[in-house]
Amino acid sequence: MSEREVRIEQLIGRRVRDADGRSIGRVEEMICEIELHATGRDYVVCELGVVSFGALDAITANAVVRQLIGVAVRGASMVRYAIPWQAVDLSDPGRPRLNRPLDQRWREHGMD
Repeated sequence: MSEREVRIEQLIGRRVRDADGRSIGRVEEMICEIELHATGRDYVVCELGVVSFGALDAITANAVVRQLIGVAVRGASMVRYAIPWQAVDLSDPGRPRLNRPLDQRWREHGMD
């Protein structure tokens, strides 16, 4: 695998930090495009869906817990960011971080 290829299970649920090391949430989903080639197809990630549950974020490492909290507190304190793939440093896939400051334009409206 190349430096920009990462297995999904290495990222889902991982805490994402901004360029200053502050936690902005956990990877909830990956948005992909399919590139068709004569020899097959590639799934290319366009953005990461990163979700923060505010004060409850500390207990959301488990996927089931994240989903339960997402349903229970729907909109109460949940913030979702759609972060462009190019803005993520994956030199250590277990500790993804932004390679530029968090841009509030990445925040999806209607989630909080």
